[in-house]
Amino acid sequence: MSKSETVEIKINANDELLKKAFDTAESGINFYLGTGGTNYSSPGNNSVADINVSKIGVGNSINFDEFVTAGSSESYWLVNHLDNGDMGTTYYAGASVNVCNVGFTGSMEISYFYKNGANYNVARSGFNFGSVNKVDGFTDVSGNCVTIGMLNNPILISVTPILNGGKFYIEATGGNTFSSQGVDIVSEGKISTQASKKLSIRRRYKLPGFMVSGMMAEGEILSD
Repeated sequence: MSKSETVEIKINANDELLKKAFDTAESGINFYLGTGGTNYSSPGNNSVADINVSKIGVGNSINFDEFVTAGSSESYWLVNHLDNGDMGTTYYAGASVNVCNVGFTGSMEISYFYKNGANYNVARSGFNFGSVNKVDGFTDVSGNCVTIGMLNNPILISVTPILNGGKFYIEATGGNTFSSQGVDIVSEGKISTQASKKLSIRRRYKLPGFMVSGMMAEGEILSD
């Protein structure tokens, strides 16, 4: 066997081990999503995956660092979630939230969802951050942040850029903090000491159907 043939066989073997490690990492994520367990072993115990789960968005600001195209929306939860993904009852305690942008020169619609007794409501406001292509009826602002006052029990803030896309984030006020927005799941598949591969996914809490419908509504959108 020539030296080149030996090297090629070794590379192919390494590729196969890395593929198995990747498949194991993927199985580890599916294992966590199905059982909540963080240690996965493949059938026959030929490979294992260690799963690490961390909360995202906990603190005094939430910045997903994602570009939001015009007409799309970015949403930020103002209430906690239970282990099963349902909304909890621990609400953001601040009197207001700052909604900010990074070099944005378009217009922005902000939808604020809140709960008043047994009723879910949504209030809207609009802001022009640029001097051209402004939306009639929106408030002209300078700077990169606007302050949204909180009513009753805060649920969610949704930001929709108009005319231009951009990056956005929110800031808590009065020393308050936000609840988790979801989880980052990192799974490392291992084939003994021969190969390892990491796979990560981000799972943000989903919007209930009535909130998706409420993006187009005003006032009360649902009652318990």
